[in-house]
Amino acid sequence: MGNAFLRWREPAVRLLSRAVPGDVLWFVDTREPVFALTFDDGPHPETTPGLLDVLREHGAKATFFLIGERVRTHPGLVERIAAEGHELGNHLMRDERSVLAPDERFARELAETSALLSPYGEIRWFRPGAGFFTPRMLRTAGEQGLRAVLGTVVTADKDEIRPGSIVVLHEGTSERRGVVAATDELLTAVDLRAVTVSVLVD
Repeated sequence: MGNAFLRWREPAVRLLSRAVPGDVLWFVDTREPVFALTFDDGPHPETTPGLLDVLREHGAKATFFLIGERVRTHPGLVERIAAEGHELGNHLMRDERSVLAPDERFARELAETSALLSPYGEIRWFRPGAGFFTPRMLRTAGEQGLRAVLGTVVTADKDEIRPGSIVVLHEGTSERRGVVAATDELLTAVDLRAVTVSVLVD
């Protein structure tokens, strides 16, 4: 899930969501003109402020799946994300494939990241690093009050987005500065309202 312009076809994702066991949110069935906009791998001073500016300009909201190490390094950015009405999600402590972590470390670092985020608001969702997961990971997350969120579309192409889609984009490094312009273009072009995952679900 590291490429912000990879295209997932929604019908395939819907079939996959039925075939893969576990409580994983891929999309929401709705007729409302809304989709969830999500960003992985932040916060970062070269991407997060620009994204927040673009979201404010468009009156859009998003869920930011944040990495614990970067939360520690940039607490002011986390505070701004929350203060501007966006949602925080758990993306574990490091930018790595969560599925490769031993079970005990996964559980410990999932809890550690939630503890870092919880002062800024309720944490309901987690996204495994690189998008891979096991049933044991889902059970561990459930025991900690978290549900896994993947997505319907990893793209900045409005033609891929439908009501109820969950769009996944990536920030968090200087090389990903282009996500700011891509988000602006997406929100300008799409005829749907961007909301947080919780608003889409609730």
